[in-house]
Amino acid sequence: MKKMQQMKNHTTLKNILGLSQVEAAIYFGVSRGLWSMVVSGKRSLPLNGTIKLTALLQHLKKEKPLSEARQQFEKAELEKLQHKLQYDYTTIKIKQYKIAKEIARIENIRKECFAALEVAEFIENQEEKHPIDSFEKGIRSRAIRTLKQHDLYALTELQLKKENLEILKTTLEKKIKGLEK
Repeated sequence: MKKMQQMKNHTTLKNILGLSQVEAAIYFGVSRGLWSMVVSGKRSLPLNGTIKLTALLQHLKKEKPLSEARQQFEKAELEKLQHKLQYDYTTIKIKQYKIAKEIARIENIRKECFAALEVAEFIENQEEKHPIDSFEKGIRSRAIRTLKQHDLYALTELQLKKENLEILKTTLEKKIKGLEK
């Protein structure tokens, strides 16, 4: 428990200061080993280091405008994020278009195959038989084979992908609009 609390204190102090152990040790004028013991609660920081730490913590607590460096970094980061989100958005739209075309192609193939099955049944029920023996069976066989290649599962899988892309596209639209404000 004590070890976990020490790690928690270390993490908290590191989060507050944003310094590595080496950087903190140099700033407070102690060795890295001593700083490590201070963070873990095994040793106290010398008076000079305590004064520096107190001053630093008070400075960090004060409400102040963001530094120019931070503002520039955040602005560049937001621009980069917006560019990447726009790229992802465009990529998703392209994928949606391709999937929609594939869905339409498969639906058309299936429609043609079902029509071919109807024609095969019509030919089979005619009193006058077709001159080519088992012509209608060949039509039926081809149609069924093609339907198996473009089955309902494949079609449904593409429709689900399209729906997932639509959800992702909508989420990206919201993120992009949020960045533009």
